[in-house]
Amino acid sequence: MSVRLLVQQVVSAKLVLPGDTEIRIGKGVVVFVCFLKGVTEDLVRKAGRVVMTVKLSEGEEEGGKRMDVLTAGGEVLVVPQATLGGKLKGNSLQYHHNVKPVEGAELYRVFCEVLREGMGEQGVVKGEGMVKEGQYGARQVLSMETNGPYSHAFDI
Repeated sequence: MSVRLLVQQVVSAKLVLPGDTEIRIGKGVVVFVCFLKGVTEDLVRKAGRVVMTVKLSEGEEEGGKRMDVLTAGGEVLVVPQATLGGKLKGNSLQYHHNVKPVEGAELYRVFCEVLREGMGEQGVVKGEGMVKEGQYGARQVLSMETNGPYSHAFDI
């Protein structure tokens, strides 16, 4: 199947993890990611590269030429979002097409690693550097200030 992404351009964002740990970014993108059954590690790596190279971000000049997040000097906040894999059946949602939690956690680790490498980061410390990541499998509270809305959904 695929990796499902929702990329939202933001002015700033804050993610509160369990235990009240806060992760913040300034200008950049929030990337919601979901892994569907049948996805391969190669597709996960490709999805990470797409996030780093797609020209969605604004530079300093509003309405100017779009550029990738690295060129725009932006930050990336990755939020695992299994609900992106939901299918409506009647008046309820089903998530039968999502990968199992253990597989999802490993794919999420790989996805975040590709993003860190794409931003030129070698460290893996959560909440540090230009790529920051939420916690896979945990309920988290997200606040965003957007300059759009400017959201794009992709299946890779």
